[in-house]
Amino acid sequence: MPITTFREYYLKILKEEHSDLCSKAILKALYPLSKIYGFVVKTRIFFYKRGLLKSVRLPIPVISVGNITLGGTGKTPVVEYIAHYLQKKGKRVAILSRGYAATIQQERGSLDNTICNDEHLVFQENIPDIPHLLNKDRVQSGLRAISQFQAQYVLLDDGFQHLRLERDMNIVTIDTLNPFGFGHIIPRGMLREPLEELRRANLFILTHTDQCSHDKIQFIIDQLHTIAGRVPVVETVHRPIGLEALQCPEMIDIAVLQGKRVFAFCAIGNPESFRKSIESLGGKLLNFHAFPDHHVYTASELGTLNAAAKRIGAEVIIVTQKDHVKIKNTFESWSLPLWTLKIEVHVTKGYEIFENKMNTILN
Repeated sequence: MPITTFREYYLKILKEEHSDLCSKAILKALYPLSKIYGFVVKTRIFFYKRGLLKSVRLPIPVISVGNITLGGTGKTPVVEYIAHYLQKKGKRVAILSRGYAATIQQERGSLDNTICNDEHLVFQENIPDIPHLLNKDRVQSGLRAISQFQAQYVLLDDGFQHLRLERDMNIVTIDTLNPFGFGHIIPRGMLREPLEELRRANLFILTHTDQCSHDKIQFIIDQLHTIAGRVPVVETVHRPIGLEALQCPEMIDIAVLQGKRVFAFCAIGNPESFRKSIESLGGKLLNFHAFPDHHVYTASELGTLNAAAKRIGAEVIIVTQKDHVKIKNTFESWSLPLWTLKIEVHVTKGYEIFENKMNTILN
């Protein structure tokens, strides 16, 4: 079963938790590759800033939600939160995504391409009345959102590095569990571009703030202000709202998780946050498997996971919604209850800041 032992080893190396010669040699080998990649990224940004590469402006406001690090920063629930916010204000909104790792065959009658990714399926479940367009050319999909769906606003999902499309607001999500990508550009670290590019941001949204200390949160805010000036910061948590059984769509109270013997698996960018959520709800986590982000499970893998859960005496198997949408038709694979932990973004500090920023776009 392809558990990401390499990924875990790679992260430990980046954290410099390994002091052996092999790990040090790997870090030294990654450093020049990081410099080369960084040079390419900086050159591209320079070309856009000087107008050598042209950006396109849509005739409606564009709000970008992105990040500066690889891995899960909790960006997708933030996009959903903002889409809901605009919809409640009576605005027609569409979401534009590149469609990274789109390998899943959709059912007939879908609005967009027949091939999609897990994030697209999550949006279909949670916000089915908001169009979500997958296209590498997001200028083209933006124009389609206007002509076909009469969109008044578009949300550019994972758009911080997508410089071809001009935006009216740059929102950057910062995961408090790993805010600055170990201080290096990939592959030596997990930064997608240099930290000084955070100066392009108009708003920072800190995620998973309930999973780290107050001192660390303040340190992150201080660092952001040092890098980007007085760009406002909003603090959020990914709040569990309930559990959903595979066989029944009715929500189960999360209180039932207290003391349960749990086997969990996921294929998300930040598995550690999922692990901490289960433990914070009182689940007794017997075993936890993390697959690569966007992994599409095979029937054989699901059977192996079910057998492993039975073998260790688990009472229930728990997955994320991003996993659920890929396995929701696999009833025959499970001899134990399979529950999905449903979450939503909740602003814990700075809601007025968020609302004021949104009003500058709405007005």
